[in-house]
Amino acid sequence: MYLIPNSGMTLQDLNHRTTGVYNYSDTLSFFETKDGTISLRSSNFKELFHSLSGAKKESLEKYIYPSELHRFKKTKRLAVLDVCFGMGYNFSSLIEALRYEEIYLSWWGLEIDKTPLKISLKNSKYKSLWTNNILAILESIKNDNQFKNEYADCKLVWGDARKTINFLPKNIKFDLIYLDAFSPQQCPELWCEEFLNKLSDKLSKNGRLITYSRAAAVRASLKRAGLNVKTIFPQERMNKDWSIGTLGIKSKEKKNQEASNIFWSNLSKMEEDHLKSIAAIPYRDPTGDSSKLDIISRRTIEQSKSNLKSTSLWKRQWLHTKDY
Repeated sequence: MYLIPNSGMTLQDLNHRTTGVYNYSDTLSFFETKDGTISLRSSNFKELFHSLSGAKKESLEKYIYPSELHRFKKTKRLAVLDVCFGMGYNFSSLIEALRYEEIYLSWWGLEIDKTPLKISLKNSKYKSLWTNNILAILESIKNDNQFKNEYADCKLVWGDARKTINFLPKNIKFDLIYLDAFSPQQCPELWCEEFLNKLSDKLSKNGRLITYSRAAAVRASLKRAGLNVKTIFPQERMNKDWSIGTLGIKSKEKKNQEASNIFWSNLSKMEEDHLKSIAAIPYRDPTGDSSKLDIISRRTIEQSKSNLKSTSLWKRQWLHTKDY
């Protein structure tokens, strides 16, 4: 039985409390990506769980590689918060990357719906991606909401992440936070400035918040939260995309920070200018329980009153007619 510090509740009590108020339903369908891995389409969010280029490829390039896990060999400990667990790709890829490292993993996951994991673990193509050890861990998380052995302590809390983040142990700080929600247009609740502030507060010194989103609103909010914001590079040289994600580092010592490496770099002039357009106006959820429509409407009104550069003008100046 796992007791949540500072709450007086067990993990099972917490999951019962946080999931009982949701009647969450979605029609999900499988599709195969270009790297041969399986992903899902959501009818509720009208989006894919992963890019068409590859589900596992995306997890590696946008989350695992920018994490630079070798940094934790000295301390031999790693704390990770995984927001929007979904099918478990980021988690499983992390476990796989750590399999030969003597690094103890303390992992927390936040997810509103168990269905993606349940149906994935019944899919033979999905199961063929992972070792029996990883599959056993996923089964344990599905059935018991947790897994623990001498190498890892993993706990998943089901429910609205805006609420469940408040039940995480107050004394824990995360070296890595993966934010993998549906897009800001379809799931603005998890891209609001207030929620991003909470995530930033959960980072350890030099901790990294990593997300696939390159949205100006997200980056501007992370900057205001005190993070040093970087752009994540595509790993394929033929990929002409200007960014495949965002990395925010919690550090006040900017002079000593690396400006770039093979995975990320400082924002380009084009990306910095993006933050001066109305696209950078944040999503706002001051009460922590606003609906999607309320959040979108609030932002649209704020944009309409803004004197910032229009997004279309920014595109013409930097991207010409390219559809990004």
